[in-house]
Amino acid sequence: FELDFFERILQRSPDYVDVLRAHANNLTAKGLYARGLAADRRLIRLRPNDPVAHYNIACSYSLLHMNDAAIASLDSSLKLGYRDLEQMLSDPDLEHARKDARFVGLLGRYLLKLKKASQTR
Repeated sequence: FELDFFERILQRSPDYVDVLRAHANNLTAKGLYARGLAADRRLIRLRPNDPVAHYNIACSYSLLHMNDAAIASLDSSLKLGYRDLEQMLSDPDLEHARKDARFVGLLGRYLLKLKKASQTR
């Protein structure tokens, strides 16, 4: 029901970000990863500086075993201000990306940057 409901809303208001975000989450929860990715891509176009949108698309890429794009999107989310590292380390949607050595490198670089920033204060 929800998928049809949100799709009808998005047909009338394709830029309705809150509905699009909920719709993308529902698609992913239903295992419709490719459709969820398409919705996440629309969100990125509408909100290019939204760190959560970049995090969510990283999850979609990971679920589709597209680790290059997942790691790049996680990097973007961190650069834009995403800070929930515990979520990144435990989110089942990122399971495939976490198996990639670049994931550890990304977190290491980010934590080093935070450490340097705190030392200059």
